[in-house]
Amino acid sequence: MVKSPLVRRFGLPGAMVAAVALGAAPAVHAGVLSQGVFRMGADVLWSSGDTGAGQVVAIVDEGFGGLDASIAAGEMPPREVLTMRSFDARHGLDGRNRLGLPTEHGTRMAEIVHDVAPDARLVLVNYNTVAEFALAAEWVTAQGIPVVSHSNSFLDGPFDGSGPAAGAVDRAAAGGVLWVNSSGNFAMRHWSGTAPAGTPVPVGITTVGGTWIQLHLSWRDPSASASFTVEHRGPDGTWTAVAASGPSGPVSAAVAAFPAADDGAYRAVVRQDAGTPQLLELVSGSANLEGAVADGSVLTPGDARGSLTVGAVPWQSGTLAPYSSRGPTEDGRAKPDISGPTYVTANPGYPGTAGTSAATAHVAGAAVLLRARREAAGLPAAAGDIRQALVAGALDLGPAGPDTGYGAGMVRLDLSAPRLEARYVPSRSVLRVRATDDGTLDAVEVRVPGARTRVLRRAVVNLRLRPARATRVTVVARDLAGNRTTRVVRIRGAR
Repeated sequence: MVKSPLVRRFGLPGAMVAAVALGAAPAVHAGVLSQGVFRMGADVLWSSGDTGAGQVVAIVDEGFGGLDASIAAGEMPPREVLTMRSFDARHGLDGRNRLGLPTEHGTRMAEIVHDVAPDARLVLVNYNTVAEFALAAEWVTAQGIPVVSHSNSFLDGPFDGSGPAAGAVDRAAAGGVLWVNSSGNFAMRHWSGTAPAGTPVPVGITTVGGTWIQLHLSWRDPSASASFTVEHRGPDGTWTAVAASGPSGPVSAAVAAFPAADDGAYRAVVRQDAGTPQLLELVSGSANLEGAVADGSVLTPGDARGSLTVGAVPWQSGTLAPYSSRGPTEDGRAKPDISGPTYVTANPGYPGTAGTSAATAHVAGAAVLLRARREAAGLPAAAGDIRQALVAGALDLGPAGPDTGYGAGMVRLDLSAPRLEARYVPSRSVLRVRATDDGTLDAVEVRVPGARTRVLRRAVVNLRLRPARATRVTVVARDLAGNRTTRVVRIRGAR
């Protein structure tokens, strides 16, 4: 299915979209294209020939299961044009996620990057441990790969940019890599607070039967210590410990992942065992926490100074996804840096791909296209130049601040407003409107004072208007990238 310059929404689950075949995708791409492509205005760069040819981008992830099926469906290039490198010593390129389960996550992210920059060469790199992640980042840098898409977070703190994963990203950035990283989906899975000695603090875990429970507790002072137990409430209301944390580092404690046995209540009981009082941060890998604290929920390596960190905004809205992690970092820096579109379908077998993961893959693809355009124009195209251009061109979604979650706003490659013609024909009492756009036109709005605003999904509008008195009609054309053009038309009243 080819998506096009005029989109009709049918309100299908997962923000599914059907499209009128008025435009064309690059010939190299045979599969379904993510709606985020058009939300960012990537098709504007396509129209001038910028499809990522000559560019290289690495998708770094935990695993690339289902790759052959994706290739067969036309959602990914053939294996012979892919570069693949595994640092997962146990599981190879297919990999495992942090719950130890097979994962196709990297394949889904690579599909999105390929949608945005279909002629770029894809390098698929996976890892399992933090140490393997650092090796992967070092290898990518040594290969001279200019853009990396990494849609993952580590649950161990600290989250102030000083941890080993953040350090690996900073070294890659110092080596010339534009490292695009997800902020994480932890706004509803992050709790912070204190638990003075002798005062355990219960934190409820929102589960249903089968939900995986995986928790990490972090603090900053290595001379302090803290711990927690996971408890289950039985039918008689009694809480029973079912798991206890074990040390996973000098400033963190973790519990192994396990599935909830039933729909009963679970909680984590947090304690500080020794040392000066600490701000404790409890992070859940897969279940929401009661009393979650969204501020400060950007995990590592999204906390790295060298990371272009990405928040998530559903592609059909301008509102941050409620799960999208927010800053500031533990040392007070604003994160994320920018937002990307999510809840998209880049493979018909996986409708509504969501999270900051999908948003990150879109931003990385946009970086590749922008780099290609700048190089073709003879403009500086180092990592810092691309980063600055992406931030400068982002669509403002709200007030800036260290904890808004939007960063600079929604990534945007189409910076040109629609062209709009609007005139009233008195002899026919018809308002004639024609809108065109370099990218994907979203809608035409007609606002008549005292009447309901008409929102029309058409580029050409002939609307009968017979106002009782002279009035001014406002016509607005908007495209999916968020650009708007407004015209005001004076209409004489009916005689």
